[in-house]
Amino acid sequence: MIPFVWQVALVPVVNDVRATPLEIPFPMLWQMLGIVATSVVIATVVRLDRAAGVDDEERRFEEATETTAGGPA
Repeated sequence: MIPFVWQVALVPVVNDVRATPLEIPFPMLWQMLGIVATSVVIATVVRLDRAAGVDDEERRFEEATETTAGGPA
């Protein structure tokens, strides 16, 4: 949800900023920071999933569906 709000909902606000930090137009800098923020969110979700044991659960599900479906296609 954070990346969506960052990229879509705040565009009208960001487009009106006239500052050019590092000689980069602010909307371009905003997009680059959005990429970094999205990467942090994805990394956090992956770590939380691993801590919760989602990898093991997914592996068990795949093994169960392979045996009931007759193996890989």
